[in-house]
This record gives sequence, C-alpha cells and structure tokens, in this order.
Amino acid sequence: MIQQNSSLSASDRKNHPSRNLLIRFILGGTTLVVSISAYFSYQAARNMMLKDLRQSAFLEVQRGGAEIEEWLHLRQVEVQTLANTSTVSSLNWSVAKPYLKAEVKRINEFFFFQIATPDGSYSNTKVGRSNKNIQDRDYFQKAITGKSNISDPFISRSTGIPLIAISTPIWSNSASSSSPIGAFQGNVRVDRIAEVVNSLHYGTNSYAFALNSQGQAIVHPNSGLMSTLEKPAPSLLKIGDRNLNAIAQRMVNKQQGIELMEIDGTKKYVAYLPLQAANWSVALVIPRQNIESRLQFLDLTALIVGGLAFTMITVLWQVQAFEQAELKKSKAAADTANHAKSEFLANMSHELRTPLNGILGCAQILLRSPALPNQEQYHVNIIEQCGSHLLTLINDILDLSKIEAKKLELHPDDLHFPSFLQGIVEICHIRTKQKGILFVYKPGINLPTAVHVDVKRLRQVLLNLLGNAIKFTDEGQVTFNIEVIDQPPSDGQTVKHRLRFTVEDTGIGITPAELSTIFLPFEQVGEKKRQAEGTGLGLAITRQLVQMMGSDIYVKSQIGQGSSFWFELEIPEATDWVQSAIAVSEKQIIGFEGSPYTILMVDDRWENRTVITNLLQPLGFNVVEASNGKEGLEIAIALKPDLIVTDLLMPEMDGFELIKHLRHTPEIQNVKIIVSSASVFEADQHRSLQAGGNAFLSKPIQVDELLDQLKRYLNLVWIYKQSQPDAEKAKEATIASVQLTPPSPQVLQELVTLASKGNFNAILKWADQLEETDTTFVPFSNELRQLAREFDEDLILNFLTQYAMETV
Repeated sequence: MIQQNSSLSASDRKNHPSRNLLIRFILGGTTLVVSISAYFSYQAARNMMLKDLRQSAFLEVQRGGAEIEEWLHLRQVEVQTLANTSTVSSLNWSVAKPYLKAEVKRINEFFFFQIATPDGSYSNTKVGRSNKNIQDRDYFQKAITGKSNISDPFISRSTGIPLIAISTPIWSNSASSSSPIGAFQGNVRVDRIAEVVNSLHYGTNSYAFALNSQGQAIVHPNSGLMSTLEKPAPSLLKIGDRNLNAIAQRMVNKQQGIELMEIDGTKKYVAYLPLQAANWSVALVIPRQNIESRLQFLDLTALIVGGLAFTMITVLWQVQAFEQAELKKSKAAADTANHAKSEFLANMSHELRTPLNGILGCAQILLRSPALPNQEQYHVNIIEQCGSHLLTLINDILDLSKIEAKKLELHPDDLHFPSFLQGIVEICHIRTKQKGILFVYKPGINLPTAVHVDVKRLRQVLLNLLGNAIKFTDEGQVTFNIEVIDQPPSDGQTVKHRLRFTVEDTGIGITPAELSTIFLPFEQVGEKKRQAEGTGLGLAITRQLVQMMGSDIYVKSQIGQGSSFWFELEIPEATDWVQSAIAVSEKQIIGFEGSPYTILMVDDRWENRTVITNLLQPLGFNVVEASNGKEGLEIAIALKPDLIVTDLLMPEMDGFELIKHLRHTPEIQNVKIIVSSASVFEADQHRSLQAGGNAFLSKPIQVDELLDQLKRYLNLVWIYKQSQPDAEKAKEATIASVQLTPPSPQVLQELVTLASKGNFNAILKWADQLEETDTTFVPFSNELRQLAREFDEDLILNFLTQYAMETV
C-alpha cells in the first residue's frame, strides 16, 4: 500500500511541470490576446473621441457660415422688396433718388443702391447719374435676364472700395411684359463678411479665411493674398503650396469637410464649408495640438487601465470573454431585429398616414356640410368608413409588438349587430364589383340584434379574411356566411350566442405546404404580383386576435377550386345598445366668440394643408399655408400668427428646426405650436414637445381633437348651432309625411313588383328618375331611397302598399 502511494506521488510530480507549462501557456496566450484587444479598443475609442473633436471644430465653421448666410439672405430680401416698389420700377431717377437715399440711411447696411437700364447705364445714391457702363459686370448680366444673384466681391470703379453687389431684376407692372425693364442692386461692404470670418477661432494661432468662386481670397489674414486697386488677388488654385492648392480646389468645387495636412511647415487641421446664398466658401485653419491635446487624458487613462487589466486578466479573462461574446451576439441580434422592425413600421406608418389624412379629413369636412344631399352623404359615409378601416389596419399593424408582448387588450362595447355586418358587406360589395366577381352574403335568420364585442377587432378580423378572399379570387364568387351554432346557458342574466363566421371563395386555393405557413408573420403565399399587395402580417394578426377572443381560425383549401376560412365566437347579447349608440353631444360648432384668429399651417403635402384650411376657415379662422419650415418661419415673422400647426418631416427645414427657430425669435417666441405628424414613435413626439411644441396630434387628424386643442390654447368660446325643439321637429316630420306625393298607380305597382323580388338597385334608380321627372316627388323619392338602403323587403312593401291603396 505504501509503495503504491509513493508511486502515485512520483507520477503526480512528474506530470506537474507539464500542467504548469499548460497553465502558463494559457495565461500567456490570454494576456497577449487581451493586450492586443485592449490596444485596438483603445484605438477605436481614441478615434471616436477624435472624430467628435473634429466635428466640434467643424461646427465653428458652420456657425460662421450660417451667420453669413442669414445676413446675405436678409440683404437679398431687402433688395428684392425695394425692386418691386412702384418708385423703383418707374426707372425715374429723379423720383427714386430721395426714396433710395432714405432707405440707405434707414437700413444702414448698404453702401448705396443703384438702378441700371438694359443698355448698362446706371444711377446710384453715391455718385448720382454715371456716364460709365456696367454691361460687362456678371451681376448685371444675370439680373437683366431675370435672375437675382449675389456677386463675388469686387473693387468699385466709382469708389475704389471692395463691395458685394446684390442684384435683382426690375419688372414692369404691365402684364404684357415678360422681360425685365432694368436691374436694381444694393452694394454692401465686404467689412461685415470679414468681421464674421475673423471671429472664427478654435484655440490659439487658429485663423479663418474665405474664397470666392475663382479661388481668390475674400478675407485672409495674409494681406498679400488680398486684392488691391493696383493688383488683383492671386488665386489659391494656382499658388505653389500643393496642400493649400488642394484645399482651395475642394472649396471652389463646393465640397465640405475637415482634413489634417501640412500648412506653413506644420500639421494643421483645415475645416472648410461652402455657402449656399453665394458662390463662396469659408475655411478655418486649426493647429493640430488645439484638437488633439484634449486626447492626453484619454491616453493617460488608457495606460493606467491597461496596467490594471494586465494584472487582473489572469483571473477574469475566461469568464469575461465568454460573457462579452454572448452579450455582443445577443445585442447584435436584438439591434438587427429592432432596426428592421422600426424602419418598416416608421416608413409604412408615415407613407400610409399622410394620404389617409387627406381622405379622412376631406370626408369629415363634407360630412359637416349642411348642404350635402342625402345621396352624396351616403357615398361620403362609405369613404369615411373605408378610410377609418384603413386607419384601424395601420394602427393594428403597429400594435403587433404589443400583441406579441401580451400587452394588447380587448375593449368590448355594445353595437347593433345587423348594421355592423351591413357596413362590412357594403365595403366588400365595392371591392368585388371592381374585380367583376360576385359577393354573396348569407346572414343567419336568428342572429342577435345587439351584441357586446370589441367592434374594432372583430371588424379587422372579418375584413382581413374577406379581403384575402377577394384578392385571390379572379372569377366566381366570395361567400360570407354567419350562423348561430347554439345558445349556451346564460351566465346569470347575460345571454350568450355561439356564432360561426365562414368566408368561402372560388379562388386559386392554397397548397398543403403553404397551409402550414400562412399564419406566420411576414409569410405570403400565391403569385408574386398578389404578394406585393400586402405585408404578410394580416393573417398572423387576425389569428392572434381571434385567439385573444377565445377561439381559433381553421382553413381548408384545394388548388384551383378555392378556400374556406372559419372561426367560432361566443358573444354576449347586449341589452342597452340603444343608449350606448347615442352620441355624446348633438351640438355642432359653427364659430367662436371674439375677433378672428390667424392660424399658420406648415406642411409639405398640399392635401394635409387643405384639410386644415377647409376645416377651420368656415369657423371664422384666418388660415395661412406654408409648404416647408423655411417658408413657414418667414411667414410667422411677418404675420405673427396666433397659433401654428406644423408637420415634422419636410424639405428645406424640418419641423424640429422650425420650432427651434420660432422659440429663439423674440417677437414670436411665445406663439402656440401644435405638432401634427404621421410619426408613430413616442421618441419623435417627446422630441417635438421638448423642442418647444405645446401639443401633439397624430395624423390623420380627427376634427374633435383639433378643435379641443384650439379651444385650450386660444381660450376659445365656441358658438354652437341651435337645435330645434322636439315639438317643432315632430311637427316638421308630420308635415313632411303629409306632403309625400306618390307617383301614378302603374309606377307604384312596378315598385311593389321590384320590392317583392328584392331588386333594391332598380328601386334606387326609380327614386332618382321620379326626382328628376317632377320636384313634387322629391319627398316621396327620399323616403323610398332611404328604405331601399335598409334592404328590408317587408318595410318597403308596407310603405308602397299604403300609397297604392290610397290611389285606388
């Protein structure tokens, strides 16, 4: 036993060096890998920080460029405004001279104003009439052809002072003239540009300069590069410094950026930016240490952290590496999935909500019109129903994540079941008529009158199934069948009905392989051209909604013969549905007390602006429209509206920038701002409110929500349309009933025959024909039309029989 133990101990001692070598190899390799990883991580962090510092330096150039742009834009607007005055357009210098001299003193930014005729002769407020000619000047040539422009700086022939000419055409007041009758210009000194450029700094020994379109210096600390009366400035495109020559070439080519290069014998950063208002560029030269000195703390920190990591790596590496790898893998997968979903939802929501805003908005405007005839109101109602359904689909697709997270809840309500089903049938009739196929509706004879169910979700489920059936059916018919399976025992006093909803079609059918995938998200079957009509989410959401209602969807299909989808629901019967259907308020707003308010509507889509304008103008508001943020800002400064409604996504200047500018403009910084956008992300909503918006309205805009916001922020007192007393209404109804004039007995008999056959379309045509034949038949035709749209054969037969008997 002792010998055996001794032998084992010797064996262990023999293997011990090998184990230590393996451990040292692992630890050494681990340390090397970690050191390399730490180095590259440090380099990545350093590069990111350097990028931020470079961007910070570039922002200084952007600040100067923006200041010059704003100053030039204001001067250009002032020149264009003066050119449009009758005094200037008269071209009478004796009349224009005192006016323009007064304007030079008032504005205090222009060196002089000048009027030139097409032959190049001119007069200005500095030298009066001149015998010189400016036909060779580029700014005059552009203005006389109808283009406003800002010239490169030049030394004036009259004054010898470096100036910038801001010129614009002068148009005749006569409508027959299509060419300018002259050119008007305002000349400003280069001093203001030089002041802004010289104010640009980023640390010690930094300096800025500006170049014109030819690469010549407008402003430069080196006076040898500036123009004088005796010698024009040399172009930086032709100087010997290769690096400065390259930067000048990029600036002339309207490029922007920040680069590290050798200038004046040392490494420097050069940030350059083109201007939009004029064909110039601004650059800022920054010594390298001004930017990179801020990285010294990071370098020192990296050295300390590297030392600590080296001492701790032997203990923590294996666990840390494993956790980091798993964390990165999970984060990458989650980021990819979230990015794809967010991009899809955002694009789909905005693209669909924007046109839908026009559809629903115009429908709401028409429905509020008291002059809309009953027949047109019927069709507008269908448009509004279809638009509302589309909005419901958009919102539900956006709630897909809520369904998956089990956060979506059902909200049942009482409804009149036959009218609910009839609304769905009318929508499907329109779709099938467009495709040239039949739509058959088979309601059960013992359907409940009223039920307690989530109307929104049940409508979505039925229209999704019916819409798929219509989409995949090119000939034959689509059948919608509802039957009562049984009436389970009542739970206390609640009576429940078990209903089976079946959708059948004679379409292309589904293969057995496809049947197993049709309920998966983003899965589509059938031909590619049909797949382009949807997102592949419909059946997935529909099935999940049905499962939330306590059931499931079943399907059977055969290729070339069609498909059948069905599900069963246990739905409680409703008893107080009449009270639930009463509107919250019967009052209609027709105006407001006090003087009119001015509303500025800023949106790049004309249909969105039209909706707001047509909603608010009839109520007494003065609505002004702008197609982008830049235009909206100019109008707001000029008009000072009482309230602004703005979109977020717009060209030129988006809604966020517009709000920022409004809140920083003293004379209008307190204006009320309502942000209206199709964006569905709460981040955009919070961002718009943080930027300075007072409220947020999602598109499509609902009239009641908009009016509530206006009442709140403008302290409005609405004026409502006075409703008639009940007794007066009853009296008018009685009078209307007495004044119904029926047609001849022959026509009445024809109508009875059509009603007995259930031919309601023919009855509607007869109603239109009677109305056109004689105006005395209008009340009778309206009543006949209303009854025909209710599709109740017994009711319409009783009505016609009553008048048929009276005429005998």
